[in-house]
Amino acid sequence: MEEDLKIDRSKWHKPWNLGHYDENATHYEGLRSRCLKCGVSFVFSAQEQKQAFEVEHRYPRYLPTLCSACSGEWETLEKQILEYEHSWEANRRDLACDREFLDMWLALLKKGQSYRKKRFESRIRMLVKTIGGLS
Repeated sequence: MEEDLKIDRSKWHKPWNLGHYDENATHYEGLRSRCLKCGVSFVFSAQEQKQAFEVEHRYPRYLPTLCSACSGEWETLEKQILEYEHSWEANRRDLACDREFLDMWLALLKKGQSYRKKRFESRIRMLVKTIGGLS
């Protein structure tokens, strides 16, 4: 059974009146959601909500869109994409001719789209155009 966690609205991001709980609610309870990536049903636990709303100060209407497994995969993928972004910014001239670098970056961006967290269309178009110019 889940721990009995009291709601402390004084720690919530304002305005909190738009959250999952009405003004009479005194304790968090698990909220069911469905992962946008894999489709599995999961629970946003009372403890996770307390962390999100009272510590991280997320808006009280926040509901995770990914299950914990897909969220972990997304975090890893996002770090990889950022590494490519930083490399590109630091060394664009040389990397624009590096087919392996461009192909790997493009593959990561396409994979990232399936997580529905960020939109990469403009970066994908740029890479496709750059790769096409190498042929």
